[in-house]
Amino acid sequence: MPADALQHRDEGHEGVWPEHVPAVEAFLAIGDQWDILQITSPMGAPGLHYRGLDPLRAEASLRLAGIEMTPKLWAEVRAIEQGARDALNAH
Repeated sequence: MPADALQHRDEGHEGVWPEHVPAVEAFLAIGDQWDILQITSPMGAPGLHYRGLDPLRAEASLRLAGIEMTPKLWAEVRAIEQGARDALNAH
């Protein structure tokens, strides 16, 4: 996804701040690398629990996408992951 697409301003939304674009691009490159558990609720309903991104699969995907990961960038990606995980697990 091109960086300018992340900065699109429309309907009162400001887009992604330029300093956060690399982290968002990295997260989007590994957004399908979740470690997911199939669970059953106390009421017997099936569901999914997102534990987080699988670090080995994420690392391989980032390398194949040509994204150079630094400790700072990884910390930003992990912050995005935490918010996404919380949203995905909010039943």
